[in-house]
Amino acid sequence: MAGTIITRFKPSRSYGWLWVAGLTALIAVSAFPLLRPDLVPDDERIAVWIGLAIMVPLLAYMLTTLASLPAMRYDVTTDEVVLSCGPLVRYRIPYVSVEDVRRTTLTPTLWSSMRMPGLALGSVLYADVGKVRMCATRMSRDILLITAGGRRYGLTPADEAAFIAALSPMMRAHPIST
Repeated sequence: MAGTIITRFKPSRSYGWLWVAGLTALIAVSAFPLLRPDLVPDDERIAVWIGLAIMVPLLAYMLTTLASLPAMRYDVTTDEVVLSCGPLVRYRIPYVSVEDVRRTTLTPTLWSSMRMPGLALGSVLYADVGKVRMCATRMSRDILLITAGGRRYGLTPADEAAFIAALSPMMRAHPIST
């Protein structure tokens, strides 16, 4: 259970939602013919059901992601930092487990869960640091990287200086290096 929220921070501005909206539209357009059974020959009906079984959950995930982006935030509480993005992402980082905080540029790999220009959500694999739990509006450049409990968390507060100023008093035992 999180402590009392001291300060809430928004992520830096991004147009990553355009990528998500574009991909959502592409998925919706490609799924549309599957909804017209009169256009599909009888011997290909099973393909329509397989296509729908893939497209509908994917479309639901993309719409949920798109709807969640305005809710992305970083809360500095009395006990922990909470990174969240709607119902998709919620990371709790207790101050006692924080080992390091630094600004860095990460080297992306081809493998990730949700990473594109202007957006990185979930566990993303990076070539230089391994898996990072991202809740950020950038995928690699100027990421505030928190190492805690053997895990790494990436975020992109709009006002990084104010975020660090709010976090610093909570981090008495571990100085922040940016």
